[in-house]
Amino acid sequence: MSKKPLFSTSLVLLLLMLLLSACAEKNTAYEDADKFDLLRIVPVVGNPCDLDFNDTHLYVALDQGGLGAIDMQNYSLNWFTALTSADSSVTALNRIRQVEVVGEHDRLFLYDTFDTDDITFVNIANPDSLRPYASIRGDSQNIQDMIWRSIDDPHDNNILELLYAISETVYYGRNDGGFWMGNDFSFNVSYPIKGLEMDEDNIFVAVDQRGLFIYNRQTQQQISEISFYGYAQKLAYNNDIVYVAARHGGLQIVDVSDPAAPVLVGSYDTYGYASDIDYKDGYVAVSSGSGGTYIFDVSIPAAPRMIQQITECGYANTVRFMGDRLAIASRDLGVLFYQKN
Repeated sequence: MSKKPLFSTSLVLLLLMLLLSACAEKNTAYEDADKFDLLRIVPVVGNPCDLDFNDTHLYVALDQGGLGAIDMQNYSLNWFTALTSADSSVTALNRIRQVEVVGEHDRLFLYDTFDTDDITFVNIANPDSLRPYASIRGDSQNIQDMIWRSIDDPHDNNILELLYAISETVYYGRNDGGFWMGNDFSFNVSYPIKGLEMDEDNIFVAVDQRGLFIYNRQTQQQISEISFYGYAQKLAYNNDIVYVAARHGGLQIVDVSDPAAPVLVGSYDTYGYASDIDYKDGYVAVSSGSGGTYIFDVSIPAAPRMIQQITECGYANTVRFMGDRLAIASRDLGVLFYQKN
């Protein structure tokens, strides 16, 4: 009589162990498949505060260190403190805070906060000899964010579009790839702006302590706004979803499929201050200052899944996905490159 209960209990325990073991292997396999592994650390001079790239190089705004260009084949760094134009005039690179690349047209745009607060236009067809050829002076002081993009289906000579924010005002303009011809329109938000995004119909504005504002591109009229925990800093957009780096609010996810009625569908409270964000193929990366970098699976936006926190990078300023690689601008170490497993 005493052996039967013992046998039954042992059998139940064995089955439970097998079940738990199978579950653990499944979870581990998922995490391993999504993990980003360190490839290379590239030390730089200065504080890397912004990143953008084309097919061959990653360009790094180094604040008081000038501009870095990292070759993506061998991770060698070319460092520029000044650029020489075709007419031999020299453009000093003093305090580069933002970089934007339009690879289709071999264009690089640099925002320098020193003295006149210029946006400098650079031809990068030859990555070893970058050539400045134009600049924006005036209406360019205290830029918080800027987006340069190729116009997919131009109806005139303009091939590029620029969206940028100065303090409380948003500016939009188009350009033929040459000298700047001025803004098409601007509108005032009345609150401090930190970040921008846009699609064909709407402009999305990260408004520090107020949340996300949405404006119609054609009329420049505000459609809606939504508040959430934290201070909205930078934005990433994909398929009617806006992902927000919200400082102490971490990651905030907003469904904007109806721009007139945006809905907060998900969030994740990161450690540190979430300052920048990027999206790629169902993943979001968030630079969170002293908390390092967080990587999320957002294939279901309403249920973001944190798959990795990278703390070895130190204080993370900004992040960029480059295909299956991730670049992290670190205040402490330089630029770190990770490869998706």
